[in-house]
Amino acid sequence: MFNILYKYLIQYKTLALPGLGTLELQKIPAISNFSDHVILPPTYKIILDDAKDTPSKSLFQYITNQTGIAEWEAIKQLNDFSFDIKNSLKEGKKIAWKEVGEFSMEDNGITVLNASKIQYDFMVPVPAVRVIRNNVNHTILRGDVEVSESFFRQQEAETAIAERNKKWWIGASILAAIGIGLILLYFYKNGFDFTRFFNTTPPAIKEAPATYK
Repeated sequence: MFNILYKYLIQYKTLALPGLGTLELQKIPAISNFSDHVILPPTYKIILDDAKDTPSKSLFQYITNQTGIAEWEAIKQLNDFSFDIKNSLKEGKKIAWKEVGEFSMEDNGITVLNASKIQYDFMVPVPAVRVIRNNVNHTILRGDVEVSESFFRQQEAETAIAERNKKWWIGASILAAIGIGLILLYFYKNGFDFTRFFNTTPPAIKEAPATYK
């Protein structure tokens, strides 16, 4: 019965056991391990939901097709299978299901499953070497609009230029503030005289030498 129910679980991704709960096949996606330059394959883990324990009619039909027994006999065998596991758990025993995991019961009467990860031999890690191509435009989805990678490069360049211009104005403003401060300090110490800005000294007039004798 263990083997038949396991095959049903793998095929239909769910298996309800009366009085125990429902086993569900949960997929763990592939993982990119760039440090080792590999992509690890997806794995599967079985979880137990003890809130649902009503088998579907397809399960009884599956058992009938696999064993050749009548449907009422399939129902009886499934109930006996679940009943035996439940009683063993109540006695404090642990039930190991090779491909699924280990069942146990907590002090509060809740059945738990220490699930096993399911891996297949044909799912193996594959090499993952990042290829960097220079001067190649790739289409990138930005919101609902597709734009080229060069568009982002142009935006980055314009942003960098704007930042440099902004820094230039900041530096110029600081130098101007320092210059004005020095001028004000000079007038504070020497007094303000508006005539300093103009040359008020009359020009010296020299007589030209005689051009004849």
